[in-house]
Amino acid sequence: MEKTPTHIVSELGSRLLQLSCPNKDSLVKLLREVANTLSQIDQPPAINKEKGLKLLEVELGPLKKSIIKHGLLKHDDDNDVSLLVTICVSELFRILAPKLPFEDKYLKDIFNLFLAEFSELSDTVSPYFSKRAKILETVSRLKCCLLMLDSLQDLVQQMFSKFFSLVSEHQQSLINQKNSKTQQRKASVQQTQQSLFNNILTIMTDILEEEVDSSFVIIILENLVKEGEDTTSASNKLAISLIEGCTDKLEPLICSFLTSCFLEKDSILTDLKGSYHEIIFKISLIAPKMLLAVIPKLTRELLTDQVDVRIKALNLAGRIFAQPKHCLSSYGETYQDLYAEFLRRFSDKSADVRMAALTCGKQCYFANPSGNKTSGVLTAIQERLLDFDDKVRTQALVVACDIMKFNMKYVPLNLISEASERLRDKKISVRKMALQKLTEVYQDYCDRCSAGDMTINEHFEQIPCKILLLCCDKNCEEFRSQNLELVLSDDLFPRLLPVEERMRHWVQCFAIMNNIHLKSLNSILSQKRRLQNELRHCLTLWRTSKDGNIEEAQRKKKSYFVKLSACFPDASEAEDFFQKLDQMRDASIFDALTLLLDDLSSTNAQIIKEKFLKRIGAKHSLFEFLRMLSTKCSPNIFSSEHVQCLLNQLCSTSVNTQLEAASIKLLLVILNMFPSYLRGSEKQFLKLLEENDPAADELTVVLSKAAPYISVNFGDYYPVLEKVCREGTRSQAKYAVSAIGLLAGSSDKYVFSELCEMLLDSLLAGRNIPTTLQSLACVGQYSVLAYDNIYEDITSYIYQVFQAEPSDSQLPCDQSSGCCNSCKLKIYGLKTLVKSFLPRHGQVVRKIDDLLDILKKTLKSQGQDGIKSCDDTGANVRLAAAKAVLLLSRKWDLHISPEIFRLTILMAKDSNAFITKTFLTKLHKLVTEHMIPSRYACAFSFSVSTPCRDLQNDSFRYINGFINNATRESRACRDFDQGESLTDSPAYMIVFLIHVLAHDPEFPSEDCREEHVYARFCGPLFSVLQVLLSIKNNGYTIKETAPFLFCIFRAIKRAEDAVDSRKTPRLHILADIGYSAVNILNSIVVTSPQTPRSILLPSSLYSLTSITNNQNKAKSRAQNALEQSFIERVVHIFQSQNSLLSKHDRRCQEDSLAVGSEDKILPPLLGNQIETSITGSTETSKNNTRCSRKRTHQGEQISCNSKSLRTVESEIPIKKLERHNTRSKESIDAIVSNKITSSKHSGIVSALKDISNHGEAIIGQRIKLLSPADGCFHRGTIEKFNSKSNSHKIIFDNGDVELICLDSESWETLSHESLQQQEILGKETEGSQNCVPGISHTLAKAQKQKTTAKQQNKKLPTKLNPPAANSKKGNSVSGEGSVSGVTDTSDNIGLGRSRRQRTC
Repeated sequence: MEKTPTHIVSELGSRLLQLSCPNKDSLVKLLREVANTLSQIDQPPAINKEKGLKLLEVELGPLKKSIIKHGLLKHDDDNDVSLLVTICVSELFRILAPKLPFEDKYLKDIFNLFLAEFSELSDTVSPYFSKRAKILETVSRLKCCLLMLDSLQDLVQQMFSKFFSLVSEHQQSLINQKNSKTQQRKASVQQTQQSLFNNILTIMTDILEEEVDSSFVIIILENLVKEGEDTTSASNKLAISLIEGCTDKLEPLICSFLTSCFLEKDSILTDLKGSYHEIIFKISLIAPKMLLAVIPKLTRELLTDQVDVRIKALNLAGRIFAQPKHCLSSYGETYQDLYAEFLRRFSDKSADVRMAALTCGKQCYFANPSGNKTSGVLTAIQERLLDFDDKVRTQALVVACDIMKFNMKYVPLNLISEASERLRDKKISVRKMALQKLTEVYQDYCDRCSAGDMTINEHFEQIPCKILLLCCDKNCEEFRSQNLELVLSDDLFPRLLPVEERMRHWVQCFAIMNNIHLKSLNSILSQKRRLQNELRHCLTLWRTSKDGNIEEAQRKKKSYFVKLSACFPDASEAEDFFQKLDQMRDASIFDALTLLLDDLSSTNAQIIKEKFLKRIGAKHSLFEFLRMLSTKCSPNIFSSEHVQCLLNQLCSTSVNTQLEAASIKLLLVILNMFPSYLRGSEKQFLKLLEENDPAADELTVVLSKAAPYISVNFGDYYPVLEKVCREGTRSQAKYAVSAIGLLAGSSDKYVFSELCEMLLDSLLAGRNIPTTLQSLACVGQYSVLAYDNIYEDITSYIYQVFQAEPSDSQLPCDQSSGCCNSCKLKIYGLKTLVKSFLPRHGQVVRKIDDLLDILKKTLKSQGQDGIKSCDDTGANVRLAAAKAVLLLSRKWDLHISPEIFRLTILMAKDSNAFITKTFLTKLHKLVTEHMIPSRYACAFSFSVSTPCRDLQNDSFRYINGFINNATRESRACRDFDQGESLTDSPAYMIVFLIHVLAHDPEFPSEDCREEHVYARFCGPLFSVLQVLLSIKNNGYTIKETAPFLFCIFRAIKRAEDAVDSRKTPRLHILADIGYSAVNILNSIVVTSPQTPRSILLPSSLYSLTSITNNQNKAKSRAQNALEQSFIERVVHIFQSQNSLLSKHDRRCQEDSLAVGSEDKILPPLLGNQIETSITGSTETSKNNTRCSRKRTHQGEQISCNSKSLRTVESEIPIKKLERHNTRSKESIDAIVSNKITSSKHSGIVSALKDISNHGEAIIGQRIKLLSPADGCFHRGTIEKFNSKSNSHKIIFDNGDVELICLDSESWETLSHESLQQQEILGKETEGSQNCVPGISHTLAKAQKQKTTAKQQNKKLPTKLNPPAANSKKGNSVSGEGSVSGVTDTSDNIGLGRSRRQRTC
C-alpha cells in the first residue's frame, strides 16, 4: 500500500527527531523532502474539518517536535536551512489553519524567519525567489501577521519598513534587468512583481484594518513623501494604496499629526515635521476629503505675518488647485475658502508673495484651462501686470506670455492687450523682458496661423505695433532703431515662415497702425537704407583706394566707418571692427557683402548669407560682427518678394476690400524706402496705378522714385502719366512729370516738347489751371529747352494774373486754404515761375529780373507800389513770395537785392500768426538742410518777441538750434581747414540782422529817447546775442563768441549803408547797442586765440566811408549817437522783460566785470588782426579771397587778387600798455598794434606811433591819441609845444584841451593828404571814438613780467617826419612820412603819470 504524504511527513519528522545532532547535509536533505511533501498535503474538507485537523496535527507532530528540538526556528546561520525551515513552517500554517501549528512563545522566532526571507525577495534572480514569494503569498492569504499585533508591535513596525524598502529594491532590480538576458521573461517578471506588491499590500492593509498605530502612520507618510522618490516609485505607490484603502482608519492619526505640525511643530521629534506641506499635497491627490479638518489651518497660514510661511502655504495651495482632476465643489466650502484666500494672495503686501502667487496661478491654469475657477486666476494675473513693483510686473508678464503660448486660441483678449502694454513700462528691465517674451508669443501665433490652427487676431497684431513704439524710448540704448532692426528681421517672425504669411500679418498690422508706428518703422527702414548706401560707397572705396591718394582714401574710410558704426548697437565697437576689416582686406568678404547689397530677394539673400558665414566659420575673429553686418545688408525685413506678393494681392479679383488701403499703405512704405524693390513687378504696378484713384498721388511718387531702378516700356506708362499731368492733382502732376523725366529714354525726350504744347493749350483754355501750372513748372525743371519755347506765353499769362484786381465780392474757394481764387492763381503762378529757374538738369539763360520784380512788388503788397491782393488773403500771396525768395536763394542769391532780402526777412513779424508760423517752419527746414544761405536765419529773431507764446517758443527753438548747429559745423571746418573766416560763424548773422533793423520802417525816430521803445525794437538783436553768448553753445564759450561780436560791431561802426547812406546813423546806433548788450550779457571779455583774423562785410549792404566829408559826418553822427547810459538802460529793460533769459545769464550780468565806463562804446578788439572788406556775398568772398604777402623796405604789404575785395589788413600782435583810469584810478591794460599793413587799393595808411619828442616839428599836425582812461582814440590838433615840460598842447575835436607828453603816449598821425582819400574800414575811427576792451589786472601783470626784460633792451624807433607838402591827392602815402614806427611804451613812463593836465 502506497504511503500518504502525511505519513511520509510523519516518518521524516520521526527520523529527524531521532537524530541527536544532524549535520547540514542530512538536515537539508530531510527538510527538502519534508517541504516537498508538505506542499502535497491539503486541508481537510470543510464537512469534517475539525476531525481532519486533529488527525493532521497528530501526524505532523513529530515534525513540529523535531523543529523545536533542534532549534531550527532560530537556525539563521545557514540560508538554505533557514529557507527550508521557513517553507515548512509556512506550510504547517497553511495545512493546520486556522489552528496555530506552534505555541505563542515560538511566534516571535517564526515571524523573524518570515521577515528574513521577505528581505531576500529583492533578489529576483535567486533560484529561491519563487519559494520566498510563495511564503509571502501564504502569509498574506492566511493573515498570519495579525498574530503579531498582540505582543509583537515592534516587529510589525519593522515589517512595515521592510516591505517599503522591499518594493523599492524589487523595482530597482527589475530596472537593472531591463536589458539583460531575462528580457524574454519580462512579462512573467512583471506579473510576479505585481503579485508580490499585492501580497505585501494585503498584509499591511490587514494589519491597519485590525489596528492602527502612530508608528505605522509615520512609516507610511515617510514613504509617501520620501525625498528623491517620484510618484511612480513602488514605495510611493504602496503608501498611496494604503491611504486609499485605509482612509477611515488612517484619517484620525494623519489629521492629528498634521494639526500638530501646524500648531506644535517644535514638539514633534520626527524629521517628517518639515514635510507636512508635501504630505498634505500628496493626500489631497489621494483622499482630499481626509484633509477637511486640516485645510482651515492651511488657510490661516496664508494670513500669517511671516512672509516665508505665507509663500510656502501659497505654493501648497497652488499645487493643490493645479491638479487636473481636482474639483473644488465636491468638498464643500472648506476648499472654496482656501481658494478665495489663494486669490487674495495675488495682492499681498509682500512682493515675494505676489510673485509666488503668479507662479502658482500659471500652474493652476495649465492644469485646468477650461475650469470654472480659471477666470479668477486670469483676472488676478492681469491685475499684477499693473503692479507697482517692477519685479512683480516682470513675473506677471512672463506668466501671461506662457499662458498665451499654452492656450493661444482661447486666451482672454484683454490679457493680450495688457501684456503688450508692458512694452511701454516705465522700467527698462520690464520693457526688455516684454520684448523678449512677446516676440516668442508672436512667433507661435504666426506658426499657428500658418498651420491653420488660428485665424488672424487683431490683439496679437498689436504686438509688432507696440514693439515699434520702443523707438520712441530715448533713454535706453537697447531700444534704438539699431537693435529693433534686428528684432524685426530675426526675432519677430519664425525663420521659415513663408513670404505670403508674413505679408498677411504685416497688412493686418498696417490696418491698425497710427502715424507714430509708421514714423518708427520708417526710422528703422531709413537707417537700414542708410547703412546699405554707405556700405556701397565704402566697398567701392575699398576697391579703388589703391589707385588714388592714400591719405584722402583713409580720411574717407574713417568718415564712412563712423557713419556705418552709428547703425550698430555699439558704435565704438563696430568702428573698431570696421578698422580691422579694412586691415584684413579680404576680397571674398567684400564680394559677399556686395552680393547681399545687390540681391533684392530675401530668399536668395538668406542663402548667400548662410554660405558666407559658413565659409568664414564661427572661429573667425569677426564672425559675430560679420553676421550682424550681413543681416543688416540683407533685404530681410522687406524685399522684392514682399512687394510682388502685395501687388499680386492688390491686382487679384479676390482682394479684401477692408485691407486694401492697408496693403497700399504698406506697399508705399516699402517702395518709398527701397524703390528698387519694384523691379520685377512693373506690370502689376502699372495695373494698380491705372485702377487705384484714391492712392494715385502716393503711387505716382513711388513711380518717380523707382524709375531709375526698373525696366519698362515707356509707351505703356506715358498715357497714364500724361493724363495725371492734365487731370490729376497738383501733387500727382509733380511726381508724374518726375516719372516721365526718369522713365523716358534718350529717344523719348521729345515728349516734353509735346507735353508742353498740350499743357499750354490746356492753360490758355482754362482747364484745371492749378494742375496745369504745376505740370508746366515741373517740366521746366526737367527740360529747360522745351520750357523756353513756351516761356513767353506762360509768363504773359501769369503777369495778367498778377495785374488783375481782386474782387471784393469774391469768396474763398475752399475753407481749408482760406484763399480766394485770384490769390491762389497768383500763388500758383509764382511757383511756376520760380521752379522754372531751379532746373534739375541744364542751366537757365533767361533773366530773372522780371521775376524778382514781381516778388518785390508782391512782398510790398501792403505798400503803395506793391501788387494788390485781397485784404483778407493777401498775406498768403506774400507768404508764397517769401518762400519763393528762399528757394531762389539756392542758386540766385547774388541777384536778390537787399530790399527783397529785407522784405523776406520781415515776413517773420507778419501780423498774421499763421503766416508767420508757416514761413518760419519752411525757413527752418531749408536752413537745417543747408538748402539756402545761412544769412536768412536772422529772420528767426523777429518772432522771439512776438506776443504769441507758441511763436516765441518755436522761434527760440529754431534760432537756438541753428546757432548750435552752425557753431558745431564752423568749429569742425576750422579744425579741418584751419580757416579763420568769421562768415562761417553763426555770429555773422548779426551783420544782416542789423542792416534789416536799420531799414525797418518802425525804427525809432531821431529824437526818440524812450528806453522801452528801443528795447522793444531791438528785441531781435538782443535775442540773438543772448543765444550766442550762452555758455552751452556747443562747446563755444563766451570767451570765444564775444570777440567775434566785437569784431562785427567795430566793422559796422566804420562802414556806411550801401543801400541808403541816410540809414548809416542807424547802423552805428545799433552797433553801439549791440556792443553794450554784449558787455552786459557776458561776464568776461577776453580775446581768444582762435578768433578769426578777418571780417568780410557784404558789399551789397555796406560800403566804404568817404573821407572827404568825414568830419561833417562825424559831427552829424555824434549828434545822433545815443548816450552810453541810455543804451545800458535799454539793455537792462530788455533783460527784465525777456522771460527767456536764463539764470546763468542773469548771474553773468550781476557779476559782470564790464571793462568800459560810461563814455566807452566801441573799443577796438585787442590781439587780433582786423580786416574789414566789401564783398558781393559771403560765399563769394570766402572762395575768391587769395592774398599774397610782399615784403618791402617800408613794411609789409598785402595785395589781394580778388576783384570783389578792397582790403587793408592791420596786424596787431599783443603788446602791453599800462595806464591809469582818470575816473576810476584803476589800472587798465590794453593790447595795441605793432604792425601796420597797407593795400594798393587804399588811399591812406595810418599807424600807431610811440616816438621821442618831436618838439615844434609836429605843431599843426592832426593826430588821434589813445586814451588810457577809456581805451579809445580821440582826434585832435597839436597847437603848441612846451620845451620845459616836454609836452604838447592838443585841442581835441570835442572841445577839450590838454597838455600831454607824447613820448609816453600811443598816438597816430592823420596826414592832410590822406584826409582826402577813402578811409579803410576797420582802420579809422568813426564818430567820436573807438574803444579797446580791457583785460583783467592779473593778465596785465603776467604780461608785464614776461615782457619787461625785452622792453628795456628794445631800441627806440626812428622819429616820424612830417608829411611832405607836395604829396599828391589821391595817391597812397609811403615811406616814413606816412607809416609810423612801432609804439614802444615804457612801463615806467606809463606808470609815472597818473593824470593828464587839462587846460582851458
